[in-house]
Amino acid sequence: MTSGELKSSSGKLSGTLGVTSIVLMVVATAAPLTVMVANTPLIISMGNGAAAPFDAIIATAIMLLFTIGFVAMSKYITNAGAFYAYVQKGLGRIIGLGSASTALVSYSLILFALEAYIGYSLAEFLSSFFSISIPWQIMSFVVVAIIGFLGYRHIELSSKFLAVALVLEILIVLLVDAAILYRQGVPADAFTAFSPATISSGSPGLGIMFAIYCFIGFEATVIFREEARDPERTIPLATYIAVLLVGLFYTLSMWCEVIGVGVQEVLQFANAHPADMYLLITENYLNRAFVDVMQVLLITSLFACILSLHNIVVRYQYVMGRYGVLSNRLSGVHQRHASPHASSLVQTLTSLGMLAILMLIGLDPVTQIYAWGATAGTLGYMLILSLTCISVLVFFQRNKVDRRLWNVVIAPAGGLAGILICLWIAVDNLPSLVGGDNAHGVSIALETIVLLTFIAGIACALYMKACRPVHYQRLKELA
Repeated sequence: MTSGELKSSSGKLSGTLGVTSIVLMVVATAAPLTVMVANTPLIISMGNGAAAPFDAIIATAIMLLFTIGFVAMSKYITNAGAFYAYVQKGLGRIIGLGSASTALVSYSLILFALEAYIGYSLAEFLSSFFSISIPWQIMSFVVVAIIGFLGYRHIELSSKFLAVALVLEILIVLLVDAAILYRQGVPADAFTAFSPATISSGSPGLGIMFAIYCFIGFEATVIFREEARDPERTIPLATYIAVLLVGLFYTLSMWCEVIGVGVQEVLQFANAHPADMYLLITENYLNRAFVDVMQVLLITSLFACILSLHNIVVRYQYVMGRYGVLSNRLSGVHQRHASPHASSLVQTLTSLGMLAILMLIGLDPVTQIYAWGATAGTLGYMLILSLTCISVLVFFQRNKVDRRLWNVVIAPAGGLAGILICLWIAVDNLPSLVGGDNAHGVSIALETIVLLTFIAGIACALYMKACRPVHYQRLKELA
């Protein structure tokens, strides 16, 4: 029997995912090539210019501090609920369900945003390279359907695709890094990027905030717990490797990007070329053929990110269905594929329906659907990160099951401080991040959506406590 034909007689997910498979799926969510092409110009132009690699180091440090407490608590989390399970474990069922609804909606918003963006990117790619004109709406629907097919089947199928896509996109970025270092060497001013004057220039807070965005999805290691081989060992190891690998990759590649343009010139260059900065660097240090390859891999990078996010959302729904928060049909496990097929099908239909509504309204796929959805989703994500840090601190303070001061107090407290600062910076600068003529109104709407999803989860928990006490009692299994 192959991995794709694993049967589930227990009604639970199953699989033999090892450290490598889980790390690949998590790093694929971070979409390394997409970050280099789309995010690094923002870190440079809206942040503190040439200090972008330093921002990546600080973001890595914050996420590593978070991870230390996250991993310390992981041995007490026995299901695929991820942040939901963590917050409930430390802060109780009511706050836990509030965090669950926020996490589910936040990931879904980012997913919808990327599904619209990839449709636009594919339409532009076909038009530019093959003179084929297909509306972006159709391309988005096609991508959602393919993602739905992969998500319906066993997780090993998704992990194999993600592995191939991820390796290729990482290789081309490392190739650009190598070409820059080969031709430029290490210039005399290369380490100016890490000098206090450079770091304090511009808006370092925004730079670090954008750098933290690059880590979205790393906690998915815990989401795949039921499908992991030897989860007690696999999950902690995969989490540390994912954070360190992503952090090292971005720090190195952003530093090469800065010295490739020039420490003194990179800010002006990023402002002048916000959309094609990295493609121009690639053409200069390699050649046009590599730019064409990179544009193809940019599509596969987006696809891999969407597939990974789809799997995350599906497993949130699966857990919430299992415990009666959502319809228990979402907790169905396919007899042949051992996958959460019902949840995957519902998520696919949800994406198709939501995209259809947004298309009918006439929203632009990039400046509106993508910009607004990704921004709102990221706000919710940072809120959940903060609640998870607090939960780790409260859990170990109450239970005294781990007395390592660094692991259960100092590190999670440091991670919480860093994340809260970035969340405050994001909220304070939200109108400029959203952009457009009605940026202030849109910003208020996005903040309201995040807040309402949290309140809705709390209201659901209170309703279950009053009217469905059996289901409410079952939520204890998550803790």
